[in-house]
Amino acid sequence: METELILQYVLVAVIVLFAAYSIYRILKKTFSPGKFKKGKPGCDSDCCS
Repeated sequence: METELILQYVLVAVIVLFAAYSIYRILKKTFSPGKFKKGKPGCDSDCCS
């Protein structure tokens, strides 16, 4: 019976870690600077060419 309890704790821990990683990826994508997506790092629309 103890092995079933340990298995449940491991399963819950895996689910929590997966959810935290998914939230981390979403937040990282949301708050990343948009000016680096266009292929010119450090250069935005105010940049002189």
